[in-house]
Amino acid sequence: MTWVVIGASAGLGRALSEELARDGRSLLLVASDRRDLDALAADLRVRFRGEVRALECDVTATGEATEVPSQALADAPIEGLLFPVGAVAEDDNGLLPASAADQLIRINLTSVISIVGRLLPRMLEQRHGVIVGFGSVAAVRGRRRNVVYSAAKRALESYFESLRHLCEPHGITVMLYVVGFMDTNQAFGQKLRLPRAQPTRLARRVCRELGRHSGKRYLPRWWGPISLALRVIPWPVFRRLRF
Repeated sequence: MTWVVIGASAGLGRALSEELARDGRSLLLVASDRRDLDALAADLRVRFRGEVRALECDVTATGEATEVPSQALADAPIEGLLFPVGAVAEDDNGLLPASAADQLIRINLTSVISIVGRLLPRMLEQRHGVIVGFGSVAAVRGRRRNVVYSAAKRALESYFESLRHLCEPHGITVMLYVVGFMDTNQAFGQKLRLPRAQPTRLARRVCRELGRHSGKRYLPRWWGPISLALRVIPWPVFRRLRF
């Protein structure tokens, strides 16, 4: 049974790949950067002696690119799909050119939908499996920055809720983690009022819970009450916050 990690070579994806390999799981790691991906796969094979395959694939390039993971898996049983894939843009303030906005939507939303759509029929036949997505606290309410990114992540939450309706009667666990600010390259140089979470700690929690729960949870957990508060405060108050 194979675990597929889309966006495996950096940040949370890299941490998840290491935790899964540590648990002795068979992996297919997918990312667009061949050098980082090959180095990661080789390192995990040496350290944990498991089966780790690397697949170079830019899932945002074209619609056809999302067929690549399903082709690589052929008829292999799929144990789980994890989607720690995403990107932000510094100038995402509501005035992005159409091409740049489309790129953000593809990597944060439609690439996930396309890959799930191609692999889900096989999982439904198996009547077993796990699908894990990763949203963002940036999507709690509309913001002055990360405008397209936040919209895509909010749509991803809706998609995963619908996916639960479809999958749970067939024995497939669907979980969406809403992730707070992380200590990754994408956050380098940003001044944040709240602490950044370490990807390794988040990955350990995700891997401990694989297959045990369906629904939506926050990473770290304390983002849950913060997000609730942000949703209910009046607009005149919220618009003054630097969130």
